[in-house]
Amino acid sequence: MHRASLITLIDIISFIGFVFLTSTGVLVRYVLPPGSGRWSSVWGLSRHDWGGIHYWIALVFFAVLAVHLVLHWRFIANLFGKHLQAGARLRLALGIVGLLAVLALAAAPVLTPVESSGAGSGAGRHGVRPAQ
Repeated sequence: MHRASLITLIDIISFIGFVFLTSTGVLVRYVLPPGSGRWSSVWGLSRHDWGGIHYWIALVFFAVLAVHLVLHWRFIANLFGKHLQAGARLRLALGIVGLLAVLALAAAPVLTPVESSGAGSGAGRHGVRPAQ
């Protein structure tokens, strides 16, 4: 497959992944809000099921984006080349700082320890233990 055709295919897959990731995110956030899992479903799938689908779409989307970056590596390397002018170096430095800030914010929820509410072990949302 020619490089241009592969890049086009990756771009199409990326767009489709973005659309599905957005739609499942909206579905989980607004159509099936927290607490609706016991009573509501869409196409027979609960909020939890849609959350799992959203997760797997995100993994595939990020894998496709990694392939996209690999295919554009020469372009990216040229951006960071030694031929940068003084003004471009400042923009590059600010861009890197901004990228690191976004990555830190994205990683924060994953790296933050989980807090327990102290309602007791095995207690449900309203402090009631589920029937066994």
